Amino acid sequence: MTVFERLATLLTARFGVTAEELRPDATFDELDLDSLALVEFAMVAEKEFGIPFGEEDVTPQVTVGQAARLIGDKLARVG
Repeated sequence: MTVFERLATLLTARFGVTAEELRPDATFDELDLDSLALVEFAMVAEKEFGIPFGEEDVTPQVTVGQAARLIGDKLARVG
């Protein structure tokens, strides 16, 4: 499973994002994740991927594709 697929699963299961909404170019703002949801997302992503992933890594303007690349880059550095 790719980082994007794992991220998509996390967003649909934990944050109510529909499969139709999930596109690499969709921003977190477009997915209706407010600042509180983004903090929760950062914590969940950190646990899911086992990497440091702070709320500063994700803003409403960040796309799902950018987040997946960031996670992939961090995973490559640790392992």
